[in-house]
Amino acid sequence: MQHPERIDTTDVRASENTYTVVVNDEPLRTPKGHPVTVCSWDLANVIADELMAEGVIDLQQVTLYSLYAMQRDFIEGRLEGTIGAILQHFPGDFVLHPDADPVLAAKQLAAWAPPLALLRDMGPEVPIAKPLHAAQIPWEITESLRARLIAMNPAQLTVVLAAVTNLGSVSLGILLAQQAVEVDQALAALTVTASHAAQQARGADDDHETFVADMRQIVRRMLRYVKLNA
Repeated sequence: MQHPERIDTTDVRASENTYTVVVNDEPLRTPKGHPVTVCSWDLANVIADELMAEGVIDLQQVTLYSLYAMQRDFIEGRLEGTIGAILQHFPGDFVLHPDADPVLAAKQLAAWAPPLALLRDMGPEVPIAKPLHAAQIPWEITESLRARLIAMNPAQLTVVLAAVTNLGSVSLGILLAQQAVEVDQALAALTVTASHAAQQARGADDDHETFVADMRQIVRRMLRYVKLNA
């Protein structure tokens, strides 16, 4: 499905309690050709407004449209496969891999407190891995994670999968999907390592500030997507 190179206008068309996003006077579609039709007037309008503000459709960025497209094209009808893919990535969750430097590791574990608390509620021991070693995941945690994911709706699973893909964390994705973490808490977890490196280099540069701003935008969009789909 080819998208328009430039967005000149957006609109929302209502029909029998569903709302279709329109771009350049044509119904917007996902890459697999599904129309962007939702049951929430607010969600449809926010997608339309965000696209108009961006001016282009960029599936490489986390936007409300890209989250919807992921849900519609790859998750709905494939819930078991989605859950399996998420669980497969859990051993690589960044909160299981603190740095070998004890100073940085202490900062990381403090910033990662919310996702680590989530995992402590699931099993007898959080499987923190030594540097350069794979995390050994207790079956209790795997099964608890599976149960939480099974209980989620497709929009929530979309946010978890997007967090795996874009943020490198299953546990943080679950907190975002459940709206159980504040923006600043999530941002601290995502940026603590980069912030430490910037401090070691005697001050944050423009690239670091851009990284923090990008992470904040991603977190806000994920939380908003879940809220608008509630």
